Amino acid sequence: MPPIKKSNRSYKKGEPFRDARKFIVICEGEREADYFNYFDGKSQKLIVKTIAPIDENGGESAPNHLKQRASEYIEENGWETNYEDQLWFVLDVDKWERVSIDELNHLTDITPNWFMAISNICFEVWLYYHKSSEKVIPNDSNHMKQLLHDQINGGYKVEVYAPEIINATKNSKNIDENEDGYFPDNGVTKVYKLGEEILSLLQMTDGILDV
Repeated sequence: MPPIKKSNRSYKKGEPFRDARKFIVICEGEREADYFNYFDGKSQKLIVKTIAPIDENGGESAPNHLKQRASEYIEENGWETNYEDQLWFVLDVDKWERVSIDELNHLTDITPNWFMAISNICFEVWLYYHKSSEKVIPNDSNHMKQLLHDQINGGYKVEVYAPEIINATKNSKNIDENEDGYFPDNGVTKVYKLGEEILSLLQMTDGILDV
């Protein structure tokens, strides 16, 4: 499905005035959606809208379906350029063929204010760097989930990890040896690029998030 042209993006009449930037996050999983929803409303300048997968076990979160869901969201809700809103695809590399991911990357290259943040091999790599600055070389997603259990008794909890987005952004950026490339090496995540955008709108006191 071709991207909707910028000239067609406008909010419906009667939309209330807002003084905030909106981040529309198209996710593969509920865990990703829960994580980014945590930041919605944490600042008066920040709105986060996540679109979670339709079918966790099927193909509805494949890159082509993520693209379709993005277009459907804009078709229904419109798009306002005045606020510098951004749409982000947050996805992993452990399920999809590289050609599909390349196509989605091309779409973000040609569509203003659309971006992509990939974790290799899974979103848990991003979560891991909330608690560690050491690069991880994951075998598979189950390996990463076990590492999260090793970090925190009982494993990942959004209220424990999300407030440390500063650490995750710094740590994951430091281990990325190819910042300009869109496709991360194993154990690398590009989600820090979205993290930097969110952090720019959050309130901090002495380097600590006010969340």
